[in-house]
Amino acid sequence: MRIAFVTSRFPWPVEKGDKLRAFHQIRCLSEQHEIHLIAVSHKPVSKADIAAMEPFCKSIRIFRIRRWLLPVNLLLGWFEGLPLQVGYFFDRTIKRTVQYHIIHLDPDHVMCQLIRAAPYVRALPFTKTLDYMDVFSEGMRQMAKRYRLLAGFIFRSEASRLAAFERTIYKDFDRHTIISGQDRERLRLASHDHVAIIPNGVGSQFYHFEAKNKPTHDLVFVGNLGYGPNKHAANVLTEEILPLLRSKGVEPTLLIAGARPGRRLRKMGKLSGVTVQGWLDDIRDAYADGRIFVAPMFTGIGLQNKILEAMAMGLPCVTTPMVNNAIGAEPGREILVADTPEGIADYILYLMSDKASAKLLAEAGKQFVMNTYSWEIQGKKLSEILESENTFNRI
Repeated sequence: MRIAFVTSRFPWPVEKGDKLRAFHQIRCLSEQHEIHLIAVSHKPVSKADIAAMEPFCKSIRIFRIRRWLLPVNLLLGWFEGLPLQVGYFFDRTIKRTVQYHIIHLDPDHVMCQLIRAAPYVRALPFTKTLDYMDVFSEGMRQMAKRYRLLAGFIFRSEASRLAAFERTIYKDFDRHTIISGQDRERLRLASHDHVAIIPNGVGSQFYHFEAKNKPTHDLVFVGNLGYGPNKHAANVLTEEILPLLRSKGVEPTLLIAGARPGRRLRKMGKLSGVTVQGWLDDIRDAYADGRIFVAPMFTGIGLQNKILEAMAMGLPCVTTPMVNNAIGAEPGREILVADTPEGIADYILYLMSDKASAKLLAEAGKQFVMNTYSWEIQGKKLSEILESENTFNRI
């Protein structure tokens, strides 16, 4: 099939979850299909980034959003009832050009990643699949609970608009995918059973990585540090869990790694025993530099790929029910799950004091990921959905 794959960001480099998902889906689909990448972007895309995608794409077109028009686009979108997250990525000056380009391609299928790219393709006369990936409205609902006054009002309003748009856009697409069963339930569609679950995966290179040196940190957390739930998790680690461990006579070292660490987090890197690293060319170096992976995430949506990658690297993992609900590992055998910082701290103490149990947990977790999650398995599922003759485009 000739597939037009539409994204709201250029998929490379893969420092964000949506870019990671798009890159691997394109890579896997390209083995059987002809992929034409259409990327809307706020930023210039380097020749090196384009070159990284060329082996998997028959053609690549990048449509630049005019940043100086952002306030206008947001204002127009607001009066039209669009969520801010959709209005931010919707440039009316390039919409027609994007549509003409896709019509000229005459694809067998249009694959649209995220609702924020949907306005560019929703009216096109081709069979279309929308990948919701995450439920943005749920993310905004969680944020609204954390803020009051004006900020709380804005988040509640955005959550309402996103939920309405998620329902409205459904009817314009023939097939629909999402990252987890937990997120499908949160979508609140009357026909949510018609939304196929396509989780993320882990590349085979994670299973075969050989670290150059032994780990130097007891604990490690990895993620896009500019993402709100990841920032909150890093704060919980440094401000709640570490003090709990120290109050029990343990002085663990902690590595926090990932793109876009903010000022507050960089200051944490000056604390004794805490190291904060930004972007790494190979994020596996960060995983390999820790003995226990800890993800105290109490907010967020989607499937946390960081847990899958850590498990694939052979690290024992401690996290929260919210994270594991999307993954489905067996608590106590493949992963440790606690719903409070105190519970997470207790599990860390257990793993630090019982290395044999930590090793068994790590081995079971790695086997679970190898058997359940891989980009190749998920890419095959997606290909079958795109090739299917079934359509579910009515609520």
